Formats: sequence, C-alpha cells, structure tokens
Amino acid sequence: MSFALISKGRVFLLSLFLGTASSLISGEDHDRYDLSATKESRWTLSADLLYWFPSEEVTAIWADVVTSTPEKRSWKAPGFELKWDVGFRVGAGYNLDHDLWDTRFYWTYFHTVSTHATSSKPNTSIGAEFFAALLSGDTPRHLKVKWDLFFNMFDWELGRRYSVSKGLCIRPFIGVKGGWINQKIEATNKDLIVLIFSTNASAKERLKNNFWGIGPQGGIQTKWHLYRFLSLLGDFSLASMWGTWTCRDVYKTSFSTKSTVNTKDSHLGALMYQGFMGLGWEMGSHFSAQLGYEMQIWLNQLRIASFQIQRLHGDLTFTGVTLRCRLDF
Repeated sequence: MSFALISKGRVFLLSLFLGTASSLISGEDHDRYDLSATKESRWTLSADLLYWFPSEEVTAIWADVVTSTPEKRSWKAPGFELKWDVGFRVGAGYNLDHDLWDTRFYWTYFHTVSTHATSSKPNTSIGAEFFAALLSGDTPRHLKVKWDLFFNMFDWELGRRYSVSKGLCIRPFIGVKGGWINQKIEATNKDLIVLIFSTNASAKERLKNNFWGIGPQGGIQTKWHLYRFLSLLGDFSLASMWGTWTCRDVYKTSFSTKSTVNTKDSHLGALMYQGFMGLGWEMGSHFSAQLGYEMQIWLNQLRIASFQIQRLHGDLTFTGVTLRCRLDF
C-alpha cells in the first residue's frame, strides 16, 4: 500500500509541475482562472483571530511527587499544561505590476498564562524539578508555578500566483521570518523544610527561556475551487532560522539565601514547520474569509536546565483554529 501511495504522490507532483510549466510556456493568461487575484485591487489588508493551544510536553516538568508507604513507593512528575488562549495576526500586502508577483508582511502575537499548584499530603513529599531550587536543598510543602509564554513573530513574503487549472491555484513564496519567543516561569515555595527542620519560610524561583531568531523561509499556498464562492485551502511553510537562547534560573528564600544557575547563551539553528488547512469564502471581489486548523512546530525551544544538570530540548507546538479575514482594495 505504501508503494502505491508513493507512486500516486509522484504522479500528482509530476502532473502539477507539467501543468504549471505548460501554462507558462504557452503564455496563458493566468488571471483568467486565478481564484485569488483581483485586477482592480493593488493593496490587501488582513486580520486573523487565533485560538491556539500551546504545549511543550513532556519536557515541561515542574515538580516531583514521591509517595512512600510500607507497601510501595511511587514517583510522579506532572507535566505543565498550558491553556487555550486567543491571539491575533495582522498583515498588509501589495500586488506588483509585473507578472502576478506580490509581497506581504505579517505580525503574529500570542500570549498565554497558566498556573499549577500542588501540596504535600501524608506519606508524600514534593521536590523541585528546576535546578536552582534543587541546589538549595529545600523541600516545600506547597508549590505553585506560573508559566508565561510570549510569542511575537514577523514574516515577509515574496510570492507569485499560478493557475494550474480552472479550479486549482497555487502561490509559492520565499521570504524572511524573525522575532522572539519568551517564556517566564515563577515558582512560589511555601513552608520550607530546611535540612530536617520544618519552617514557615518561603522562597521564590524565577526562570526565563528567551529566544530570538531570524532566517529564510519558504512555502506554498494552494486553493481548490469547490462551488461558487467556496474553496478548499492548504498552506505549508518551513523556516530555518539562526537563533539565540538566553536562560537564567534564580532561587531566593525569605531568610536571604540564594541559588543561581547561569548558563551561556546558546547560538544555534532553529527550525519551524507550519501548516494550515480549511475552507475559504469569497464575498464579492474585495472581501474574503478563511476558517481552518493551523499548526506550528518550533523544534527544541525549551532549553532551561533541569535537575539532571542537562538542558531540556522541548518542542513548542501551537495547534488550534485560525479565522482569517482579508480586504482587497
């Protein structure tokens, strides 16, 4: 079955290439079938509403819970679950005079905050997962963690529209992606056990995992006309960025002791995969809307040091619903 699917995929790609090439060679008028182009419109404005769920499982572990009874011992390391939240993307574009080329610029913003808490119970103990708290040797009876994630990304694209057939339009593009992804973690430890003594002391631990990067990107947008104003959409892109990670971890107690973890900034490559699939509506010649599922995968985004004295390598994934609105004028 796999060989048949691969063969069918090769046939589809070959037919797609030959169809595009034949239309270019023959000098066919692309605007005749281009379902996304409007001859009178030069400028485009777009606004997207994002309803996304971010995740960095399973490396986003924030506590160890050890249960010990005469019958058994068990260990649990709960992962930190972020929550669904709302973001936005705004953009502007210009359709060039020459040969159906266009250029577009986008800004994407997403921010979410989530809080988890746990308390020790009979026969249980809580251990801090982050390294600075582990260095202190303190054991909290109550632990609360707040995780902030800030996502700011800018995209510039240069693309060209092609009509492969009467019902299929594609837009390959290249461009530049740049921006930053900042993550801030604040942990509050209460009723510390210091050495073997129970106290009412507390501690604060603050971590940051800040990333910025820039690099080339490329992709393709596809549009299949289904019926009148209704279309099926599929967009895919890849970005290869040069990035810098700045990670810090500071733990301070109410009785003035302090533990820090200082790691050198990492200067490494960063990969991002993005995909969107949904339906589009053409509402006249100047307004359109799209609704679909979008996913972005940022490889190895979480790089803070854990209790193993090793950097984590957690992939950051955004999944959710995207509503796009576009105005051509």
